[in-house]
Amino acid sequence: MKIKVLLLMVLATAQLLAVSQKSVEFYVKQYIEKKTSSPVQSIETLSSYPIEGTNGWKVYFLALDVKVNMGGKVVPQKLNQVVFNKGSKIAFSLKDNKGKDYAKILKPKVPASAYDKKHLLAGDVNAKHKILVMSDPFCPFCQEIVPKLIETVQQNPKVFSLYYYHLPLLRIHPASDVTTKAMHIFQERGQVRKLKQCYHLLVSEKERNPKVILEAIAKKTGVYLTEKEINDVEVQKALDFDIAMKKRLMVTGTPTIFIDGTWDPTRFKYKEYLPKK
Repeated sequence: MKIKVLLLMVLATAQLLAVSQKSVEFYVKQYIEKKTSSPVQSIETLSSYPIEGTNGWKVYFLALDVKVNMGGKVVPQKLNQVVFNKGSKIAFSLKDNKGKDYAKILKPKVPASAYDKKHLLAGDVNAKHKILVMSDPFCPFCQEIVPKLIETVQQNPKVFSLYYYHLPLLRIHPASDVTTKAMHIFQERGQVRKLKQCYHLLVSEKERNPKVILEAIAKKTGVYLTEKEINDVEVQKALDFDIAMKKRLMVTGTPTIFIDGTWDPTRFKYKEYLPKK
């Protein structure tokens, strides 16, 4: 396979066959500060692993705390950066033989901490395969894919465990705000069927009135939640945790599915592990 690479920099020591994680972080920090004149306060490697079929290239997913000068005012920002390393080479861009940049087709590995009891929606915790899904109930693709995924896991609990994360896309689906809070409550109560029912509410995705949305949820699920319940501080903390995980995994859309720690862009790889009929 031919690999196209846009070099960020080459380390000074030509004899150096490989660099450490700390070296990658150091050189990226130096490059960004020089290129943007923005001090990097901290840099952390979220995930790194070899890329199959690239003859030794490795991907690093970095999280940076940067102080950016915006109109004379210094503003702290959290940024994600993907870089690649092979031997003494460090690069921002690495393309496959079809011209696709690996920075756009790879994501960090799921950390073990993401597979916690609070997010286990269906299946056995000791199942052979772990699935993590991030979803918005008003996303058309989520509506088509996620309820079926949940049902499949419920039918094969020894094969799969499903960890569910809420990812409301509020700019395009304002109604997801109230709906995902209600879904979180159903998730905590172990009411998986009612959570699934929230994927097909008879309410506009643009609806912003909590009373209208809660009434639609009640009609669909038979459960009347109050505004006080969905606005509970613990509910918001839980959703904030989900958003933080979204940022850590560099997720940009829904539904996003990871299986056994690795992003599945097809969203259907789990079907390969279903028992043969």
